[in-house]
Amino acid sequence: MNTQEIDFVQQSFALVFARKADLAERFYVHLFARIPEARAMFRGDFLKQKTMLTTMIAACVKKLDDRRTLQELGEQLVLVHAHLDLGQRETEAAKRSLIAALRDVLGADLDRQTEAAWGRAIGLVAGTMTRH
Repeated sequence: MNTQEIDFVQQSFALVFARKADLAERFYVHLFARIPEARAMFRGDFLKQKTMLTTMIAACVKKLDDRRTLQELGEQLVLVHAHLDLGQRETEAAKRSLIAALRDVLGADLDRQTEAAWGRAIGLVAGTMTRH
């Protein structure tokens, strides 16, 4: 990602962070609409899952300019999700669900350039989660 893209993501995340619970809620609404059977993957404390999602997003956004740390965060995601055997379908659904959730939360504040920058950022991290 270039510096301008990183700036777009980080500046818009300041607006998102205040509504991180909404972001997590909207993400899962979109994910379950795309892959209804994914609900079965989430057992236990769903509030904790939503918190982990927004915590990881925040950590990644903060480190977009640090490729090494971003790679390490991606590796952590792979380890945490390894038991789910995620494929391309699930990864793509998650990427699209996060963009859709960002649209819901940011509304008109998510312009085309910022959305494209988010797409690149999400692709950097989500791409590491696909095992096959």
